[in-house]
Amino acid sequence: MSTAGNASNSPNGLFQPARVGDLVVGHRIALAPLTRGRAAEPSLSPGRKAALYYTQRATAGGLLVSEATNISPDAVGFAGSPGIWTAEQVAGWRAVTTAVHGKGGLIFCQLWHTGRQSHPNFKEHPLLRGRTGPLSSSSRPTRNRIVSYKGTVDAAPPKAMTAGDIAKTVADYRRASRNAVEAGFDGVEIHSAHAYLLDQFILDGVNDRTDEYGGSIPNRIRFPLAVVSAVCDEIGSRRVAVRLSPFTKQSRHFGATDRDPVAVYSALVAELNRFDLAYLLISEPRWNPASKADPGEDELMSAPLVNGRRYRSLYKGTLVGAGGFTPSSARAAVEDGTYDLVAFGRWFISNPDLPHRIRIGAPLTVYNRKTFYVGGDVGYVDYPTIDTSTHSKYPLIEQNCIGSSLKDAKPKAKL
Repeated sequence: MSTAGNASNSPNGLFQPARVGDLVVGHRIALAPLTRGRAAEPSLSPGRKAALYYTQRATAGGLLVSEATNISPDAVGFAGSPGIWTAEQVAGWRAVTTAVHGKGGLIFCQLWHTGRQSHPNFKEHPLLRGRTGPLSSSSRPTRNRIVSYKGTVDAAPPKAMTAGDIAKTVADYRRASRNAVEAGFDGVEIHSAHAYLLDQFILDGVNDRTDEYGGSIPNRIRFPLAVVSAVCDEIGSRRVAVRLSPFTKQSRHFGATDRDPVAVYSALVAELNRFDLAYLLISEPRWNPASKADPGEDELMSAPLVNGRRYRSLYKGTLVGAGGFTPSSARAAVEDGTYDLVAFGRWFISNPDLPHRIRIGAPLTVYNRKTFYVGGDVGYVDYPTIDTSTHSKYPLIEQNCIGSSLKDAKPKAKL
């Protein structure tokens, strides 16, 4: 077996225990929250293979974070994404958490509201009739197109939320967190990143309000903090996490901007220290739609850390990093204290046994981006473990070749 991924003979810091709220994780490799577009229809419950998908990636003491999960009908903005507001959805998620816990794993539910990243035609879905939306901090539409049940469509101007809309949405987050605990999740992660609803209040390129939720930095972070406070009050702060995505000029999400992102995110990170959270997950700005799709040629996977180094000194709790990590850069980030855990997305999709492969330095199965969101089992539950990869249709890449050259990937023929 190759040991190309091993940086040295010293103990790998990724395989030391760490504290996440009142829980102890056995290693520091987490599954990042990943939209997969495979919810059951029309219930928008977890799909028929969801329990298998998450259980494949569960390890004793390992932390998984669910795909982004809609808190209410108003929150939905991506076809095939699950919810957690109905009894049927809660029951569906309970099957997932029971399976994960059966392998000794831990799992948090990511709570999602897409805000303006939605479309009026979602009202035609049988479970979403009567919803309000799209909603946002202002009536400024997103710059991207929306993946709806009628195909990919042009965005529409959202409704600027009233004080009543804001209060209702805070209550929706509260209810969703309670439902997540009922479903057996070990905690929740509030999605306040990637230009979705809460981020649409944070960023002044979207938020043009003149009331108590707009203008100054304290006003623009008021709504996200109200959500965090309500969820902590509902289920206890040690079960609550938050995700943020401070961005750079090259890594904006959906065209959302801010004149001084460092100032607004620094203020928000400092305020989050008040809550004694399970963790704060920070996305590194190493995503760019113009970057190379192939992992061996994606130069952003070798880009230096920005957000971890910037916000580590501000945040006093457990800090999780995500975005463009390789096994070696994850190890370095943990061992030098930049992050306490590292969440992998794409590599965990294609390597259900990712922690084991990283531990032994085995080659990684290369992911197929074309199957990330399309539904079905292919690219979802058919990726092999290292023990079965010899018979796999998917190519392998040595860990030390990621971000350098995909020509080193080794295709595997069917036997």
